[in-house]
Amino acid sequence: MCRKELSQELLERSSGTGVSAVQSYMHMIRAAGRDGDVNRAFDLLKKLKDEQPAMLDTPVYNMVLDACMTNGRVDQGAQLLKEMRSAGAVNSVSYNTMIKGLIANGNCAAARRCLDVMKTEGFKPDSASYNSFLGSAVSANRFQEVWALVSEMDADGIKLDQYSVSILMKVARKAPHPGDADKALAILDRRYVKVCEDEVLFNTAVDALVRRRDTRRLERVMGEFKTSDLKPSVQSCGLIFRALGALKDLEGCWKLWRQMVEQRCLRPDEVTLSCMLDALVNGGSVASAVDLFETWRSHVTPNTVMYSTLLKGYASTGEPQKAMALYEEMEAAGLPMNLVSYSTLIDVQARAGNLDQAVALLKKMEKDGCKPNCITISALVKGYCMKGDLGSAFGIFRDLHARGLAPDIILMNMLLDGCVQHNRFKLADQLIAEIPQYCLEPTSATISIIVKLWGKRRHVDKAFEVVRAHLKKTPMSRLDAKVGACIISACLFNRDMARAMDAFEEIKAHPRWEGPDAGTYSTLINGLSSHGCVREAVKVMQEAQQLSTGLQPVLKPLPADVVEQVRVALSRAGLEEELGSCLPGKSTGAGLTGGSKRAWASRGSGGRGRS
Repeated sequence: MCRKELSQELLERSSGTGVSAVQSYMHMIRAAGRDGDVNRAFDLLKKLKDEQPAMLDTPVYNMVLDACMTNGRVDQGAQLLKEMRSAGAVNSVSYNTMIKGLIANGNCAAARRCLDVMKTEGFKPDSASYNSFLGSAVSANRFQEVWALVSEMDADGIKLDQYSVSILMKVARKAPHPGDADKALAILDRRYVKVCEDEVLFNTAVDALVRRRDTRRLERVMGEFKTSDLKPSVQSCGLIFRALGALKDLEGCWKLWRQMVEQRCLRPDEVTLSCMLDALVNGGSVASAVDLFETWRSHVTPNTVMYSTLLKGYASTGEPQKAMALYEEMEAAGLPMNLVSYSTLIDVQARAGNLDQAVALLKKMEKDGCKPNCITISALVKGYCMKGDLGSAFGIFRDLHARGLAPDIILMNMLLDGCVQHNRFKLADQLIAEIPQYCLEPTSATISIIVKLWGKRRHVDKAFEVVRAHLKKTPMSRLDAKVGACIISACLFNRDMARAMDAFEEIKAHPRWEGPDAGTYSTLINGLSSHGCVREAVKVMQEAQQLSTGLQPVLKPLPADVVEQVRVALSRAGLEEELGSCLPGKSTGAGLTGGSKRAWASRGSGGRGRS
């Protein structure tokens, strides 16, 4: 029996008057809308008007309006809304239905007018009123419009609901500009946003955070997940493994795995197992990944993705023989090698210095009809750079055009880093000049390498100029903590401790500079202590300790060797009795007062101040 016949039977069985009859009418109207029969929905509305006018209320009208708008009958919907307004049978749901339908039919301007009428007539919009606007703007990449809508909602005191936040997470995933992604992810900082109360919202938020490598927020969200009542599906578990893997939280991975497999008796699928293997490999637990793969391969069909992940693991552990054995196992099983698996295998051999083997694999790859990409070529380039054979590295680089490839910024960074590592400064200058010719935008990694270049050349002013110019040229970009560590290293390498401290304070104060992280603190502390600035080293260490403790630490603990180096420096300077209690493991001294806030104070012939 079809929906129409069932609805008719329910209507005939119901009593002629009263609530049950109206409910039957509503059921039939809903069924008509789902069937695309808008005329029938109007016939039912007319019949109810004729037979029981007293029972005709706003929900019934809204259901007919929804049938119009979901089936593209915009003109009929507009006429019906006019009738509803005349009859006083309109509410916020009516306007929201109209707005959603207009936007779905591509008429955002009319939807906006409808929203304005809604406000004028005293109906307060809610998040549902705006979600269709947000979705439309995000789909069309109109991100300025997105932020204008969010500002409008904030001004009207309308909180974003789970659908609003999920829509905004798409901005974080797809926005080409980091500034828009940061704005979207900042929505998660709002106190009323409870990510773990809805699985769809949780998945979209975690996916966006993983893609954008926002470890600070990801750590917080995963911490909330661990104390929540959320029971993720097998598919969601795969995403959570990705997140925990990005945080290198192997304990969390294993805990979730046991909950999934042992407590909830869920069987992982290929994607979930692949994500778990990848998390283990990223966390440096390659042997555990191999053991897990062997345990489950009889239950979950192995695929190329799993093998590629294990190949990546052997690349990280420097075991080219095991990688080749895995490759032979894939061939024996009839599993096809793809771009990722070939590129990873070439990377394994290149990292180990087996460049002849890597080149042979590249030829085999091309013979199999698998076209290499820049990642494949980058692996070879990196191998040659590590060996100091820049001639061969640049030879492969110059052959890119013959392969139908153009370099990406990652490949340029590898070549540039090779030049800096082996003191080929003029070659590095030529490469830097070529970056704009390929229409490539420097990344934080590029800036870090160029900073190292000028530091090794003992031109610290030039290093600072590079950073200032990048921030000025790209006003919405951000620099990561590694750039900060490199600029401080350049100062330390040139024995300018005061300038290193000034740069450190500026990194902390700059709104578009991530960090400093534990690595930056360690770099500065080691440099200060090794150059006799022991008191300054202790102050910086105290600050790092404060940031790495407490209920919400924002910094990872300093490595033990950094603390030990300061302890040795204190002993040599005869200050152990005075300042030794300030070191981790001892009673903590007073907290730091604010450091110098001088911005980019230039010494020597360079420019002054921040441009």
